[in-house]
Amino acid sequence: MVNRQRSTEQRYKKHRQRNNSGDCDFCKFTADNSQVREDVGGFWVVDNLFPYEIWDGHQVADHLMITPKRHVEGMAEFDAAERQEVIELLAKYEAQGYSIYARAPLNKQKTVPHQHTHLIKLHGRPKRFQVACKKPYVLWTV
Repeated sequence: MVNRQRSTEQRYKKHRQRNNSGDCDFCKFTADNSQVREDVGGFWVVDNLFPYEIWDGHQVADHLMITPKRHVEGMAEFDAAERQEVIELLAKYEAQGYSIYARAPLNKQKTVPHQHTHLIKLHGRPKRFQVACKKPYVLWTV
């Protein structure tokens, strides 16, 4: 599924190529990082540097992620306190109109092995027409 405009997807691919050392980008967050919106116990709420522009046929108004501070690949690795904390965070953002999405550790679309949950806020009416294909890369909406 194509969710980013071509320019954003190209920036993302270049970023992944430059940072292919095996270091985890999400493990590098600190409280003074400009990407961090909120520091909550064992989690960061961060701006997605490569946001989806289209989701569920709507334009995306805001795209955040919740990332655990410790490196885990999936929610099954959370301890009881982390589970409670993440549920409270999800409920808080859902109440603000954010949709919630996370990929399983074995999902082939998942490109970062550090667990992260997408928070996606939509705006506007649904797009009436959308064309998306991967090769040649096209994302066109009306």
